Amino acid sequence: METNIVEVENFVQQSEERRGSAFTQEVKRYLERYPNTQYVDVLLTDLNGCFRGKRIPVSSLKKLEKGCYFPASVFAMDILGNVVEEAGLGQEMGEPDRTCVPVLGSLTPSAADPEFIGQMLLTMVDEDGAPFDVEPRKRS
Repeated sequence: METNIVEVENFVQQSEERRGSAFTQEVKRYLERYPNTQYVDVLLTDLNGCFRGKRIPVSSLKKLEKGCYFPASVFAMDILGNVVEEAGLGQEMGEPDRTCVPVLGSLTPSAADPEFIGQMLLTMVDEDGAPFDVEPRKRS
């Protein structure tokens, strides 16, 4: 499944209430179809194309509606996961956490264990809900 940049920007600009109801419906449909799901990997793509994320229990999935937090330095990592301080997103900024919201339509079974693990893409946003400046999904 392919999600384009325009879809991501439109999603981020929707009101939280509308996004919440769409997210709730997506989770409900997914769990009806995959009732044995125990965990969901929530994933950001860094500038190298590597996934960075967390594995959460499926019982916490509905809380993701309001977002979760990752450090901005996730976009300043090299291919080995080390923060490149020269990027200005690490210690210099104090390693601030940023809100990450789910990308609607991205909740799917994980290839690693599709019966028990799902996965969902995230996108990082600023305080006003706009895409974070260095978010790879952001359109210039």
